[in-house]
Amino acid sequence: MVGEIEAIADAMTGTMLGRAVEPEAGEGRNGEVTSCLNCNAAITGNHCQHCGQKAKVHRTLGAFGHDILHSALHFDGKIWRTLPLLAWYPGELTRRYIHGERAKFVSPIALFLFTVFLTFAVFNWMGGTTLNVKADAPVTAAQAAKALADDRAEMVADLKELEAEKKTAAAENTPTGWMDTEIARQRKMLVELDTEQAPEVRRRAIAERKLAIKKRQAETEIAELEAKLAAARKAGSPTKAIEDDLEGLRFVSNVMETATGAINKDEDVKWNFTDVNFAGSESLNAAAKQAVKNPQLLIYKIQSNAYKFSWALIPISVPFLWLLFFWRRKFKLFDHAVFVTYSLCFMMALGLVGGLILYWSEEGSAVFVITICFLTFFPPIHIYRQIHRAYETSRFGAIWRTVLLSNFAVIALSVFITLIFALGVTS
Repeated sequence: MVGEIEAIADAMTGTMLGRAVEPEAGEGRNGEVTSCLNCNAAITGNHCQHCGQKAKVHRTLGAFGHDILHSALHFDGKIWRTLPLLAWYPGELTRRYIHGERAKFVSPIALFLFTVFLTFAVFNWMGGTTLNVKADAPVTAAQAAKALADDRAEMVADLKELEAEKKTAAAENTPTGWMDTEIARQRKMLVELDTEQAPEVRRRAIAERKLAIKKRQAETEIAELEAKLAAARKAGSPTKAIEDDLEGLRFVSNVMETATGAINKDEDVKWNFTDVNFAGSESLNAAAKQAVKNPQLLIYKIQSNAYKFSWALIPISVPFLWLLFFWRRKFKLFDHAVFVTYSLCFMMALGLVGGLILYWSEEGSAVFVITICFLTFFPPIHIYRQIHRAYETSRFGAIWRTVLLSNFAVIALSVFITLIFALGVTS
């Protein structure tokens, strides 16, 4: 219940902040009022020409409630003119706003504030209703049997893949010692799974089994990388990439080991982050090791900072967009800021809608698959359409800029995530 209340509060806070920075669009209504109730100047339209106050004001509770709903859902009607263009004609919306059509549309920063608050509110609500493994709630026998069958099928598929790799390696006279070991361990684990008298009907037991399977898969990948590393060293080939992958997998395996122990003991997870390393920053390393002693607090800080500093994505992203047009002097930094802000609004809204669809749809269903494909392929299309129309480029110019900007977006997001994590561990 608390999560739902906080979600509603976040959404309303975003509404109010967005409305605070959003100018009027001239939709006021003038009744019998002929002089301004604020400064007593004569009024000939819907607003006072002297102080800007609306000609007609109200003092009823119903009208006050209408103002709240109107601000949340309409932005004085401009939202319904803005959203269709943002979804399918983002370049036209960006160009028209830059060139002076401001009163018709929700301003980029107002829409950004509202979208940020709404996104975090909804995802907080979704996170608040997820399964709590520690509660160890029971499941039906049918659900437990299906989970067991799915786990077994995953293990059988992994075993067949290993056996196929062994045959290929044997045909190529490649050493297969590590494969023999992993196949034996996989078969042993599969036998243990098949000897269960009945499928477990507790969520923690199911979670523990799934985690063990994932850990087994990570161990297989570690064995494979170790074999590749030994072969590369023997051949005198570069090993840096293999060593980096191996270090990452070992870290994942350590985390899984810690999580498995915590689930068995019905304890909160005490993450083992001894491998955390920020090159060249001993103070940040020390802060990270101190912060992860309380992972729940760390997660809360990171989430809170992402919420508070989401605006930082705009100044982080603008320089990357400027690089694509720096030789065209007619485009100003203001133009790039408007482009970036509208684009971020759409991407957040797309992620919000897609997340809700995935949350309520069954994994593997047609709706689930279509949503994943849409979330994967439509963002580049949207960027292309926005660049092409906003900057009036050729189709080829929009295409190569879309490719670069898509990669720049990943870099900008990585910088933002690093910033938020650093703030989380040092605050």
